[in-house]
Amino acid sequence: MFRSLYFKIVLMMIVFILTILCVVSTVLLGSVFSFYTDQFIEQMDENFQPASLLYTELNAALTSASYAQEQKAILRSYASILGIDQYRNYYILTPDGVMLAGSDAQLGASLPITPNLLSAMGGGEGNRRSGNAGYADYAVRLDGTENSSIIYVKDTLEEMDQLNSRLLSIILLTFLVGVLIAILLSFFLAKAITAPLQSLTVGAQLVASGQFSHEIDVHSRDEIGVLTDTFNNMKNVLKNTLLEIDGEKTKLETVLSCISDAIVAFTDTGAVLHSNESARELFGAPLQDGSFTMERFFEEFDIPMERRSKGIMLSVGVSGVERSDDGTLTFRDKVYSERVFDVSLGRIRFISDTEKRIGLIAVIHDVTGRFELDKSRREFVANVSHELRTPLTSIKGACETVMEDPEMPEDTRRYFLDMALTESDRMTRIVSDLLILSRLDNKRTQWKVETFDLCASVRHLLDVMRIDIETRGHTVRFTPQGEIPPITADKERIEQVVINIISNAVKYTPPGGKIDITAFYADEHVTLKVADNGIGIPEEDQKHIFERFYRVEKSRTSETGGTGLGLAIARELVEAHKGTITLTSTVGKGTVMTVTLPRVCNPS
Repeated sequence: MFRSLYFKIVLMMIVFILTILCVVSTVLLGSVFSFYTDQFIEQMDENFQPASLLYTELNAALTSASYAQEQKAILRSYASILGIDQYRNYYILTPDGVMLAGSDAQLGASLPITPNLLSAMGGGEGNRRSGNAGYADYAVRLDGTENSSIIYVKDTLEEMDQLNSRLLSIILLTFLVGVLIAILLSFFLAKAITAPLQSLTVGAQLVASGQFSHEIDVHSRDEIGVLTDTFNNMKNVLKNTLLEIDGEKTKLETVLSCISDAIVAFTDTGAVLHSNESARELFGAPLQDGSFTMERFFEEFDIPMERRSKGIMLSVGVSGVERSDDGTLTFRDKVYSERVFDVSLGRIRFISDTEKRIGLIAVIHDVTGRFELDKSRREFVANVSHELRTPLTSIKGACETVMEDPEMPEDTRRYFLDMALTESDRMTRIVSDLLILSRLDNKRTQWKVETFDLCASVRHLLDVMRIDIETRGHTVRFTPQGEIPPITADKERIEQVVINIISNAVKYTPPGGKIDITAFYADEHVTLKVADNGIGIPEEDQKHIFERFYRVEKSRTSETGGTGLGLAIARELVEAHKGTITLTSTVGKGTVMTVTLPRVCNPS
């Protein structure tokens, strides 16, 4: 019932009447209040102006020792002129606001200090309106040679409230009568509107069920009549449109058959015919606002195709294109929006304006994962080859130098042998790190899970690294925050993560730097933060910092340069423990590494 047109029209009429009456009530009641207060102020101004007889008599009474009683007698004689009654009283006050006499001693004993009274006490004028305070008052100060007093008149506005109550009763009665009239009028109005709409509804239901023979009679030439005539025309157009839908099925089935990838179909003029959700996500606004064309598609993917009068053809001299038996062309490893795709192009038949045409369908397959994997493998092989070749070259050079000079001095011989031993240790560390990563990648790591105190482990590692820390003149401070419970994990692997992070902070912080290590426990997780004031990491390098063999310092011979595997191993170990490792860094200000681990974790 509440959704019917009858109810809505009745409700609109009631709301309309209610709105008008509310506006009228507000204006009327406000006008009564303004009129009453204005009359009060004008009446007081007229009688208490300095040139008035009342003001002169009241001021003359100040010379008497009993001036308050004399002023009261004067005011009593002017009571009718001042409008003094049961709602309006006068009071004679000292300059400090203490009542001396008045028409109502009980009310005068507890007079509040109003703005007008406060103004008169300060020597100003007390004739301002009280706003919506619920009263009207007027205060005038009289200063004689010997005495001073304040004449204060206050009206409770109860008489005005009674008048307003009567007005509200009249307005409410008017509203009720208006509602009854509105209901009757809205009934006839709704009947005149809904009758043709019901006919339209019946006709729409018949069209929805597939019956197009029913015609709706037009009984008027107003807006509803025009709507009815338009509906009849629409019904005929819809009937013709349904005939074209059968021709569209072939096109839709072709497009939907490749829904797993991004698909865009173009007409023979180069406009977009259809696209799926994946394509709209890939190309965004240009595809949705109609600015995406076939030529733009070829340009974005750097595909050497061009549209000619006899169809779409490859440009002259193109090589490396895969052709299938059905004529489909495939272009491999096309880069778009920082992703890599394989693009397949084929022909599509469609009907437009009852004419069969041939367009182009493009299937865009995302191969970014495969491409990045191949790229990572190539970079990994190149990095491993370089990292192993450097120590091997040093070892070979040192051995050849020793062997070619049998009479070499002992200290020189020892120097070259130490070089070979150092490079052998470096190569051993590289191979060891690679074995750790290999075991992690292949899920063959043997974990030794135990419960241990992480804070104690951090302190132990700091003792182990103390010589290196003191050599560099760093200040290292470890501050656990609150009680840190023991964690259950692979102690040796977690300590490897911690020592990698602290070592980097020590290594990449200039001599005399500060390293703050904090730990805290929250939500069943233990968090360890290592903050330094070192050289920092550029923003463009931060997203690659956990990649294998990646180093911000590109020089292979740098004193601070390691193998580039430490943080990669740290991330793999932390993620194996179901934890997270993140960093924030600013060049020239320092780096903060954060490791969060579950209190109890089973690495996998």
